[in-house]
Amino acid sequence: MNCKPITSTAPTARPDLADDLPSSLDDLHAPSEQGECLVAPSASRLSAAVEYNRKLFAQYQFEVAGLPFATVRDMVRSRIGGDDVRIDQPFIATGHQPDFFHAGVWAKHIIARRLADAVGGAAFDLIVDHDAPKQHSIAVPTIDDGLAHVVDVAYANAPAEHPFEFISKCSDQQTQQLIERMRAAMGDRYDSSLLPEFFNAYQAADGDWVDQALSARKAVEASMGIQLIQRRTSRYWYSPLLAELLLSAESFANTYNQILAGEDPGEDVHEPDRSVATLERINGAIELPLWINHPGEPRHRLFVAKENSKTHLFAETQRVATFDDARIKDWPSFEADLHQLSPWGIRPKALILTMWARLFWADIFIHGIGGAKYDRLTDRLIQCVFGVEPPVMACVSATLRMSLPRTGATEKQIDDATRSLRDINFNPHRYITHEKMAAIQSEKETLIAESQRLRRDDRYNRRERTAVFNRIRELNSLANSLQPNRIAELRQQRDRISRAIAADAIADRRDYFFAMHDRSDLQHLLENLPGVQQMQRSDIV
Repeated sequence: MNCKPITSTAPTARPDLADDLPSSLDDLHAPSEQGECLVAPSASRLSAAVEYNRKLFAQYQFEVAGLPFATVRDMVRSRIGGDDVRIDQPFIATGHQPDFFHAGVWAKHIIARRLADAVGGAAFDLIVDHDAPKQHSIAVPTIDDGLAHVVDVAYANAPAEHPFEFISKCSDQQTQQLIERMRAAMGDRYDSSLLPEFFNAYQAADGDWVDQALSARKAVEASMGIQLIQRRTSRYWYSPLLAELLLSAESFANTYNQILAGEDPGEDVHEPDRSVATLERINGAIELPLWINHPGEPRHRLFVAKENSKTHLFAETQRVATFDDARIKDWPSFEADLHQLSPWGIRPKALILTMWARLFWADIFIHGIGGAKYDRLTDRLIQCVFGVEPPVMACVSATLRMSLPRTGATEKQIDDATRSLRDINFNPHRYITHEKMAAIQSEKETLIAESQRLRRDDRYNRRERTAVFNRIRELNSLANSLQPNRIAELRQQRDRISRAIAADAIADRRDYFFAMHDRSDLQHLLENLPGVQQMQRSDIV
């Protein structure tokens, strides 16, 4: 793979993940203990990472669709910041889909807010609203007979594989039904959670379902003292980066595939997730790591075909548009053309989304564990496509489990119960209490002694040995027939333990929607996450 030589020089010692994380990101795992947090680089070094990145950005000299990097970055930051944020402030970014994420994801928001405060910046929540939901339901733990179970409560009625951005707002009636089902599943825990505040804002919100969910999330976070600026990818991401991808489709796709294949002999890069898929060709058209979405349809992969200084865009094999390459280079006129494609909309896949965020508007991007793993590929993409050292990213996660009953059942108890079920067939005297049991056991012990004698002294007397063996089996069956329910009781005991283990696993899950937690538990997480070292405004370039 022929990467461009890196032209930027590191301004200071790089405050990279390597000092705080395992040598292989494949070894990175979610915190295991209740309330445990992962923050990398460490909270004391996050402000320095922002400073480092800003100095790095100042050195970048490459062009994007014919425009200088600095011009493109100012353009994107001006749009992202809007009227309330100056583009010279540090932008701290994190992001996720708009659905119901867990407390470990919420920890990113906490650290983003604290880091923004520490460096005099603004904290942003990038909403990946062009992604397709894995399901349209919320996993809600409920308690039945002292055991935890999960009820899947539907929150939207939308076709599978259709993006979030096209989900319609829930009506008042649908919202009320959702609230009633959540309350029924959670019982008394509903009122002590943040769900009442969530659904008050959910019902009052305008816009589509994503706006509805984001308004509710924002209200809940504000009640905990966490405020981030929300930006939907579908509404903000168009930039000269998209033009650059269209203009250099062939070379970019080749580089992208080589990075995913790990073909650079100097770098051990492996594809960590099949959602980051190799780009294909169809009838001479080149796939780019982009989606092209249309209301009422599943997401389509975007393909590009070049012909006589023209670029044809395809949703899979359906031609959507044709542009002169000269027009694509003419930003922002080409942006107006992109909006005129509506209802079609071009959207970034994972690596392009984080490339856009990390290079063109964020001063640092805070990932969760999965994002930090796959974004090492984005590092290589940035190095190879633009010939610069990639900015430092951060990784934050936490574990917060709900206050649910646990039985303490163990796998050893299952093993013991399984052994008992097997053992009762051969040693019923250990389990059967009956007045005839003593006589049966006495005869059985005599036969066992005879079996041992025959095996030792008359091993070839098959007829006699078989007769003794069969009589022992008859006695075992006779013993078990004295209490025919005993085997059923042991089987039921094993099944109860098995159910208890499954219930404890449900209770121990860390992926429940963070607003379902008790407010005091979320407050504990807030207090347990580390503070971020303050820096003077003059120290942040």
